[in-house]
Amino acid sequence: MLSKGARITAGALCLLFLLHTLYWLGHDLVTLGPGTVWDLWTGGASAGFGGAPMAAYPVTTPYELGLALLQGAAVGTAFAGRRPAGGLLAVATTLTLSLRVQAVVSTGSHTSTDLWFVGGGGIDDSTLTAVFLSAGALVPLALVAAVVLPAGIRAWPRPGRAPGRPPVRPHGPAGPASAIALGALTLLWVIWICYALVQSLGSGSGASLEMLFTGHGVLRAMLGMAPGWAWLTFLPLCAVGTTLAATRRVSARGFTLGTALALLPVAFLALIGSLRTGTLFELGDVAPGGALLGRVQMLVELVGSVVVLVLMGRRGVPVQPGMPGVPGFAVPGLGPVPGVPGPYVPGSMGAPAYGPVGGPMPGAPGYQAPPGHQAPPGYQAPGGFQAPAGYPPPQGGFGPPPAG
Repeated sequence: MLSKGARITAGALCLLFLLHTLYWLGHDLVTLGPGTVWDLWTGGASAGFGGAPMAAYPVTTPYELGLALLQGAAVGTAFAGRRPAGGLLAVATTLTLSLRVQAVVSTGSHTSTDLWFVGGGGIDDSTLTAVFLSAGALVPLALVAAVVLPAGIRAWPRPGRAPGRPPVRPHGPAGPASAIALGALTLLWVIWICYALVQSLGSGSGASLEMLFTGHGVLRAMLGMAPGWAWLTFLPLCAVGTTLAATRRVSARGFTLGTALALLPVAFLALIGSLRTGTLFELGDVAPGGALLGRVQMLVELVGSVVVLVLMGRRGVPVQPGMPGVPGFAVPGLGPVPGVPGPYVPGSMGAPAYGPVGGPMPGAPGYQAPPGHQAPPGYQAPGGFQAPAGYPPPQGGFGPPPAG
């Protein structure tokens, strides 16, 4: 579980990330207009080609919309103290760092003679500089959050403190279903990069690899993400989410929810764009294999994200008694929790002072009587049993008095 200090610190940093994202989304809505932004995000227009005016080149992409949803959910759960906060903050920090590093590289390298953006020869330099500086300021903050989050992980319960609420795991089929959805996306990302590398290397041009991973000359917005850079970002996120969901870890809900929130708007807007342009069932003649793979990946992202959000959004199941971290049981590496009584273990009590439990009973072979009064010769023990030598006779009126 994440400590309160780490949760609040990472939540405050994520709030700054959210304000940055919302500012540039608002900038595009004001300078371009909602209609133009919708056209750009759904394929109805292209920057520099009859769509956005060059003086107001687009800054954001559908990835920014997904990032805003993710950052907002992470901030809300962090300040509310909800259990999925740790996973949401981890995904939000990772995605923010990746997108802002890409923005620093592209906006810092773009010039009027070396274009990194499609039709970007007349981009407003003040906006380009503002995007570069603001994205560059977020990179070290994201690195700080990346250090705070793992450093704030604490075992439950902590020694010397109240146990508090137990952690929870994904409920019912949420774990397996989410693992299947994210596992399919992981496999598709692996297939996609293999296909893209084969196509790039087969072209015989080293520049195509640069376009693939850095977006040199193919980006359509200042905060745009190159295809290869998206692969480097989402493949690890989907792979980690698959592992956490399959093993039903306590961090699975937040991590998988964060990944789904980031992917859902991108897939939904891509589907709208394909329907709007009539290209959903058209593969084209240039790269039909890549077009088919892109359609499949878009549909799996859309359906898988909805499945993850619906199932992982349900209330989790508390960990079962007897598992590490449950009151009364030892925590690995920490020992028993002070002040919490542990379970009864047979044989754990010490032997009584008068001898071992279960020894020979009086009169049984091998019994050694403790020292005491000697019975008189010929004394008949009550019930007809002969009193053994050294066994003290009963007192208080039982039997005849001892002979003088």
